[in-house]
Amino acid sequence: MSWHGVDAVDDAIDVTREFLFPFSLGRWIRMVIVSLFTGGGGAGGQVASNAGNLGARLAGAGGFSGPSGGASAVAALLVAIPALSFGAASLGDPTLQLGGVPQAGAVGLVGIVLAVVVVAVALLAILLSPVFEFVLVDAIARDDLRLLRDIGTHLTNGLRLLGFRIGLAAAFIIPPAAIITALVLSGTSAESLAGRPLVIAAVALVAIGYVIVYAFVDRFTVEFVVPAMVADGGGVIDGWRRVWPRLRSQPGQTLVYIVMHLLVGIGLSIVSFVLFLVGALVIGLLAAGIGFAVGTVTSGAATTDLGISLGVLAGLVVGVPLLVILVLLPIQVLTLTYRRSYELAALGRFGESLDLIGRYRDDGESGDVAAELRGGDDGPDAGTQSVDSEATADSDDEEFGGFVPASSEVAAESDAGDDEAGDAASDPIGTDRDAPADDDGTFRDRDGADSNNPDSDERS
Repeated sequence: MSWHGVDAVDDAIDVTREFLFPFSLGRWIRMVIVSLFTGGGGAGGQVASNAGNLGARLAGAGGFSGPSGGASAVAALLVAIPALSFGAASLGDPTLQLGGVPQAGAVGLVGIVLAVVVVAVALLAILLSPVFEFVLVDAIARDDLRLLRDIGTHLTNGLRLLGFRIGLAAAFIIPPAAIITALVLSGTSAESLAGRPLVIAAVALVAIGYVIVYAFVDRFTVEFVVPAMVADGGGVIDGWRRVWPRLRSQPGQTLVYIVMHLLVGIGLSIVSFVLFLVGALVIGLLAAGIGFAVGTVTSGAATTDLGISLGVLAGLVVGVPLLVILVLLPIQVLTLTYRRSYELAALGRFGESLDLIGRYRDDGESGDVAAELRGGDDGPDAGTQSVDSEATADSDDEEFGGFVPASSEVAAESDAGDDEAGDAASDPIGTDRDAPADDDGTFRDRDGADSNNPDSDERS
């Protein structure tokens, strides 16, 4: 018996290799932008942390389906709102003293400006993060990534996903918050519960189960329901109606997938860390060489302390951007692509109608559902056409992801019907050309009449 979560590991390797290589600078740059909104392959890869803690995000770059960029954007809002309040409180006359030392009013104005920028970026991340989830899935499914086109295509679905996740969070947060509020208002103290260990244990079990259910729904909404929405174009609820029966009917496969997803995430973290160490070592040696050269030159022209300071500064100016551009961002793209490919590969094994990576499979047994639904609808016998027909229609079928639209089959059947009708019209008496000829070379029809002599019936 094969396990979907295990088989998807090799499939994801093939998809990642074919999607990212041969190397295309344009595609990699676009994937960097996508990764900034969807996360760098793990729970740490959100938009807010991208600006402030690249190292921590890399350490968390695994296969875990953590919160999307919108969640970190909400956290950024929680930081920005107090900053905005502080800036407003300290806002005064934004003038500078003659000595160039800013007054409190100027500091307050700068704080407000920064807070507004943070809020704007956070809101943009909240709106675009779910959209980019669809962009990423569609890009892998079609082996094509066009940001502006794909954002416009999936904007509606992204807003649907955002609304669903907000509603889901509210549905899971409000009930326990209401219970806690009721206990506080009723005067129940923590000391009174401390003497009831069974009650505490029961509450803990319920809380753990509650969190597990929420994590399951939220996680599979992103991992499986989003691809289902890309495949059939429906909403979030419609996607769950397609995904849930498959998960429910295969509980063993679902459990193995969850465990394997965790192991894949750990593996990605290890690989990411090793790649980071190698890349950081190379970049560090290069930056150290540049810093040493600058320090040596400036030490000869000025003081030794100044030369050391300038050398360190030059090393940082060169090393940090190179580390981000040449090491962190490529690792982020690799881990994100592999994680998402793994999820799509596993989903495709749960149900063939949800297989979005058929174009990458070596056996070529299934095609690209996303491209099929955009370009046409395959019949079940679409793969039985002759090699010659496929060769002549190869260029026309590229836009359909290798599928032959159903309209092509209808046209072929219509042409075949016209040919039969033409043959019948040219041979109205039903001559059987497959019947043997007489000794004199005369063919006879099915009734034995001479097809070359219309008077033969009368003579007989």
